[in-house]
This record gives sequence, structure tokens and C-alpha cells, in this order.
Amino acid sequence: MNSGSGSAIVEAGEGAVLDRIVDQDVTLAVWARPAPSGLAAWLDALPPEKLPDGRFIATPDEVPARLAALCDHAALGDCPARACLIDDVAGLATRFGRISGAPRVDVRIEALDHDGCWRFHRDYVGLRLNATYRGPGTQWPPLEQAARALRAQRRYRGALDELPRFAVGLFKGVQRAKAASVVHRSPPLAGSGVTRLFLCINEAFSDD
Repeated sequence: MNSGSGSAIVEAGEGAVLDRIVDQDVTLAVWARPAPSGLAAWLDALPPEKLPDGRFIATPDEVPARLAALCDHAALGDCPARACLIDDVAGLATRFGRISGAPRVDVRIEALDHDGCWRFHRDYVGLRLNATYRGPGTQWPPLEQAARALRAQRRYRGALDELPRFAVGLFKGVQRAKAASVVHRSPPLAGSGVTRLFLCINEAFSDD
């Protein structure tokens, strides 16, 4: 991964790296963080139907209660690991809201066992935060291979970077970076038997 000075993609082990997304030449900031304590084994042991799944728009302060409601809907019982998951997502929503300046955040957490957004694409948003709590993470080709990946789609056999599990990727979308935004895709899952737990946070300036 290209993470040098002046790079389009920057990576570090501290959350402060996400603030670099406001730099003019940065289009993806990656916080390479370890798994929150005890969360990986707990999530891996859950049957797919117990994973929270849903979408809502809220202020960052409202995120814990809204996510708790999704956990309740999935009959995911209260425990320290569930509280850790909620706190972690809420912390990312707060950080995203501060960086983006959006008063509300659009939070989507999905349990995915299909190919989802398997096509290489650019996001038509301002900023988007991605993190994968279970299963493989978001993938992107080297920047110089982006056009080839867009043309080839499933036929693309070139190199790919992948956001590690629990790492946080903050993407600058087309609204802010135009054609410089990073081409990426969700990892193909069909037939693998794997269920991802994927978090996506967007800017939400209204309830529309």
C-alpha cells in the first residue's frame, strides 16, 4: 500500500490518520488497528441470523441506542462483547461526524453472504467510512490499475489490496475527489459460506 508523503493512500496505526482525508491529495486514509478486545471470537461464533443488520440516520450521540435496537431485533442478547461492538461503531460515527462536518450520519451495518457491491466502482458521495467486523474487507486495485479493473470487472486478475478485518478505511468519494477517488469493490462471497459483518457510514445532511 502506498503510504508515503504526498500519496493518494495513507495508512497508520493511529486513528488520527483518518484526519488526513481532508488533505487535497489524499483519497483514502486507512487506520490499521487491532481487533477490539474479545470481539473477533464472539462475532465468529454468532450464527448469521444473530448479526445486526439495518440502516438509520442519526446524530452521532444517537447511534448507540439505534444500534442497540438493531441488536435487539436480531435477538442478540446483552453481553460485554455486544456493548463493545456498539461502543466501537458509535466511536467511529463520532469520529466520522467530526471529520466530515455532517450533523447526522447515515449508518449501515449489514450481514452479507452474497457478492453485494462486487463491481469495481467509485462512490458517488463526499466521504464514506468502511470497516469489516467479520469476514474479508473492501478490496481495491493499485491506483495505476484502476482503469483496467473498471473495464475488466470479474475478469480482472491483477493485484488487489484489501482492508484488513477491523481496519477502518475513510474514502473520499467522487463528490470531493472526482476521478481521483479510489476504485474499489466488496469481496465476492457467493458460494463461500462466509457471512461478512460490514459497516458503512456516510454523510447525512438531512433526513431525506
